[in-house]
Amino acid sequence: MPTTYGKFIDLLAVSADGTLHVLELKKDRTPRDVVAQILDYGSWIQELSHAQVLDIFADQHNVGFEEAFAERFGTNPPEELNGSHRLTVIANDADPATERIITYLNSGYGVPVNVVFFRYFSDDGREYLARTWLLDEAVIPAGGRKKGQGGSREPWNGHDWYVSFGDEPQGRSWDDARKYGFVSAGAGAWFSRTLRSLPVGARIFAYIPQVGYVGAGTVTGEARPFDDAFVMIGGEQRKLSELPLTQCRLAYF
Repeated sequence: MPTTYGKFIDLLAVSADGTLHVLELKKDRTPRDVVAQILDYGSWIQELSHAQVLDIFADQHNVGFEEAFAERFGTNPPEELNGSHRLTVIANDADPATERIITYLNSGYGVPVNVVFFRYFSDDGREYLARTWLLDEAVIPAGGRKKGQGGSREPWNGHDWYVSFGDEPQGRSWDDARKYGFVSAGAGAWFSRTLRSLPVGARIFAYIPQVGYVGAGTVTGEARPFDDAFVMIGGEQRKLSELPLTQCRLAYF
């Protein structure tokens, strides 16, 4: 992937918390070359805004970032992308010089750089791929923006909301939701709490993981527990629990 400096990153990834990851293959380069290269990429990464991250993704893929993120992680993208970043060298081994440099950058200056080793083994027809980190990943600090830099949150108008609707067997049904005009949260307090944050009058865009965006609508009332929820049918208010839903009612909140 090209950078604005005219260089090419081997792999640029994002994790579920919005952290950007630069993955650089060591190949046959010297320790000085590979470490200098990934540090150069880190200096570029930390300047990227939320919008720039989305533009980079759009240049490389034919699907929207939000859709791809929800399909991969089963949840909405975080409000902030690139609040932190990590630099990883991928190698099958590391010479003493590389180990000294990586350890020095971490312990002395808190640079979020590490080396991961992948080794292939075969045994009686079985194949194995082993992964080992040079330094304990749990103690590697995450790189972030310099103090005083602007955040990377995408500007939001406060009116449009994204709703992930998990259409699954014995759970929620999009056919029910479309027929009766409602959206619902899955099992779990976090999902119910998130749904209750939708303000009346907001515009929502419903998305089903691995399917895509399936509908849009306007919030006409506050979120309620399933047993207390009502919908309007032919101008008449009906309890949701009394309707012939096709899926398990316990999944609705």
